[in-house]
Amino acid sequence: NTLKNLVLFTCGLQPEGLEEVMKGVQVNTKLKTLKLSYNTIDNKSVSCLGMMLKKNKTLKKLYLSECGLQPEGLEEVMKGVQVNTKLKTLKLSYNTIDNKSVSCLGMMLKKNKTLKKLYMHLSECGLQPEGLEEVMKGVQVNTKLETLELRGNTID
Repeated sequence: NTLKNLVLFTCGLQPEGLEEVMKGVQVNTKLKTLKLSYNTIDNKSVSCLGMMLKKNKTLKKLYLSECGLQPEGLEEVMKGVQVNTKLKTLKLSYNTIDNKSVSCLGMMLKKNKTLKKLYMHLSECGLQPEGLEEVMKGVQVNTKLETLELRGNTID
């Protein structure tokens, strides 16, 4: 298998199809980039996504912008990224985040040792200024993160 980049933007993937993609990516030894933005990812699919992130050893870039991820789904993603040892770029813009998922984001930033770029255009995500404190706690101890894009937020 020589596939290194899989781009599935706006494909209308159904949960079953997305689950099959995740199973394949979980064991793939060549894939470097997976772009799933603009597909709807439900709670069952996101749990497969979280498991894939825990097991995959080659994926470096994951794009999940505007996938309809709810706070519980973002928590699954954060838990997977927290233990992933290869992921360098993560795009999560325009999904819904709450206080609990912000805490998971902060914890992921504290524990992940490889992520260099995190993009969360949060103007549509519902992150409140006080939630940024959790993110900043993670940033303070993270020694690898080079880019944190939180564009579109009101910070007091």
